[in-house]
Amino acid sequence: MSKNWYPVIDYEKCAGCMVCNDMCRHGVYKPTGPEGKPEVVYGNGCIEGCHGCERQCPQGAISYFGDDGTRDIDYNYETYKPELKCTGKPKVAFLCVHNSCRSQIAEALGKLLAGDVFESYSAGTALKDRINPDAVRMMKALYQIDMEQTQRNKLLKHIPEPDVVIFMGCNVSCPYVPCQYAENWGLDDPSGKDDEAFRFTIREIHRHILELKEKLR
Repeated sequence: MSKNWYPVIDYEKCAGCMVCNDMCRHGVYKPTGPEGKPEVVYGNGCIEGCHGCERQCPQGAISYFGDDGTRDIDYNYETYKPELKCTGKPKVAFLCVHNSCRSQIAEALGKLLAGDVFESYSAGTALKDRINPDAVRMMKALYQIDMEQTQRNKLLKHIPEPDVVIFMGCNVSCPYVPCQYAENWGLDDPSGKDDEAFRFTIREIHRHILELKEKLR
């Protein structure tokens, strides 16, 4: 049985509408070249396999193949277990723009809840001068974790090359980061909102961490 699926684009049929990029939550497609047509950047990593983009683009512009040659792969994304090739525990990078809130929370909860299964790192593409103080306060209250003492703001170049990339929810274009598997958790940034918004985001990250732990176990 196929373990991964590979989207393939026929550029003669592709209209360059980028509906695939707009609909894909997991960062498989990115615009490229002067025509702005999509490029597959996570061909064998993301396994959402929803094929929703195919419903709106010209027939045959996107095809899906399993790694055993099977066509039209359709996985149960929630229970899928990616097969990673790495030495020791896989390295998971949690990414958001400023590495000040969601990704820092995910790094802390990854270490707390799943340190026996994977190594947790976080990073951003443009740093702020400190970790979000409300995130720090809420994590202290809920988990007795002081992120100001155990973590710091980091750029992508400051963390090890990851096996797994988790985008926390990009409001701008997610960066391309080479990896074996990727997800986009689609979480809104609670910065500037009330404590309940932070509690909701932290609960969601907690839930996602436990699900990821089972996938990578």
